[in-house]
This record gives sequence, C-alpha cells and structure tokens, in this order.
Amino acid sequence: MSALERITEIAEEEQECLTGYKGVITSDHAYIHDGKAFTAILSTGSISAVYRVGFTTPSVASGKFIHWRPLAITSSADYVDIQLTEDDSFTGGTTITPINRNRLSEATSTMQAFSNGVTSTPTGIVIQASGIGVSGNTVSQAGGGAGADQELVLKQNTSYVITLTPDGATTVRASLFWYEEDKGIDG
Repeated sequence: MSALERITEIAEEEQECLTGYKGVITSDHAYIHDGKAFTAILSTGSISAVYRVGFTTPSVASGKFIHWRPLAITSSADYVDIQLTEDDSFTGGTTITPINRNRLSEATSTMQAFSNGVTSTPTGIVIQASGIGVSGNTVSQAGGGAGADQELVLKQNTSYVITLTPDGATTVRASLFWYEEDKGIDG
C-alpha cells in the first residue's frame, strides 16, 4: 500500500458515518465512550442546615486516579454555599452507587466509599468552593460546562467531604461527575 493510499484510508476511518466529516469529541466525551466516566446523583430533599457528602478515592494499589469535574448543581430556593475539603474523615450516611455514564459498559467505579448525609467536622484543606441559588435579589447558577478547565486530579486513598450550607430551607440536586484514569498528573 502506498503512503497516499494509507493516508486516504486513515482519513476515511476518521469520518463520521452520518455526515462524512471528521469526527471530533472532547476528552470527557471520549472517556464516557470508554466507560471511564461516572456520575453520582444527589438529591437532598428539603434541608435547612448543613448537609454533607463524603467519598474516598481509590487505593494506590488500584492504579486509578480520579479526575473530578465541577458540580452540575441546582437549588430550589435559598442560596447554598458549597465547599469541597480534602483529608477529612466522615461516618454514617447513605451509600450512593455511582453509575457508569456509558450505560453499555459493565465497568464499575473504584471509589472506596460514596455516601450522602454523612457526619463530619471538616478540618481539611478547602480545594473547591462555590455557591448556588438565590441570595437577596441575586440569582446564581452553577454547572459542569467548564469541566476541563476546572478539573481537579484528586489524591489516591484520600477522604473528601462536600459541605452544603443553605441560607434557609431548600432542596439541592447535584450530578457529581468524574472519570477514572490509569494515569496521574504526570502520566
């Protein structure tokens, strides 16, 4: 096969079947296709006091690294302050089962624990902070649209706590999104 024939073959392989144009997708989208992207769905019900979600990243032996994306989150009424802290312990809560974003994949998350409504007194380092909802006459919204630019590569075998602090009674719904990769920050 000549070089020109091989280049033509490669170009044809990269064409999207419906339009005939070269297919291009983001890394998040590719990880969904590969079965490496996961979501945990959180719905607090009505809360008016601090609410916490805890999770522990995979062990070093797993070889997996968590690439954490911004929360896609909404608040039904009052403003909610949101903080993610690192190196915090937690107890109790209700287990959240992460789902693979590729519903055809049988891969499961390597997270060691993922629970909502946990008990914790965060003393770790705040590594992400934001807010959502209505505060006075100001409405704020948050989502995961700027994922790649806001990604955090989390430490292995480390506990994290998401703390939601509402100004008043509200319901919070969130889609927690991450992907699990075999390479760390230097890979």
